[in-house]
Amino acid sequence: MESAERKEIARKRWKILAQVLQRGTCADVSDNVVSVRRFQTFGLLNTSPIGSDVSASNDQAGGLWFSYTCNRLPDLHMKIKHLDSEISAERLNGFNNTGNVCVWPSEEVMAYYCMQHVQDFKDQRVCELGGGMTCLAGIALGLYSDASHVEITDGNEESVQNLQCIIDVNDFGHTTMAARVVRWGDQKTDADLCTTFDTVICADCLFFDSGRESLASLIHDLLKPGGKALIFAPSRGKTFYTFGEIARSLFDVTEEENYLTEVWALHTKVII
Repeated sequence: MESAERKEIARKRWKILAQVLQRGTCADVSDNVVSVRRFQTFGLLNTSPIGSDVSASNDQAGGLWFSYTCNRLPDLHMKIKHLDSEISAERLNGFNNTGNVCVWPSEEVMAYYCMQHVQDFKDQRVCELGGGMTCLAGIALGLYSDASHVEITDGNEESVQNLQCIIDVNDFGHTTMAARVVRWGDQKTDADLCTTFDTVICADCLFFDSGRESLASLIHDLLKPGGKALIFAPSRGKTFYTFGEIARSLFDVTEEENYLTEVWALHTKVII
């Protein structure tokens, strides 16, 4: 795809957030803009609404519950709550709240990748950073990987409240789950999280220039010696490259573009 075409698609994706701010609801976003985002969603996961009988002890009013399944992974079944579509400018201000607007493609792909490699997470302590309102990958690992513990996090308090609701209605067996506000920037890493995780996962959290160095430092703080981080993100200009350069000062870094055959095949169809 030509550079100009890529820039135009990226511009239209960001217009989703602009329209939400201007109109106050995801439902008002134009078909043209939404189609761009959906075109870039790979259709790896299926969603269907769940009846009103699903509720958590701390469930707040508003929002809808969905069943997440996957044709390629017949055992996958997650109950996931989406926050309601009314999102004001005030709610989007402060720490990044883009994860409350919709489920972004990188999160979908990361969840699918993790489910294809569940054996890698057995008996591990795993942390998902910046997972928005759903933390799909973290929830999937909690349900199906036999991880010992999964910490699902976001920097937005409303997202974390929603994550706790999701934890409450799914059965994670012996895997312990926790939802927590975790931010990077000026904040110090919580002492009880430092050097406690075997794996940190993160999807599409590289877009803010001011946050990349602190994100890399946070990941370094969280990981045990010998631990690893899985970062899923589009190139989006130089954002991915810039983060990679920062990460190399702290970690041994490997970049993979074609990491799953089926995802690459879908990606190729999208860009042609």
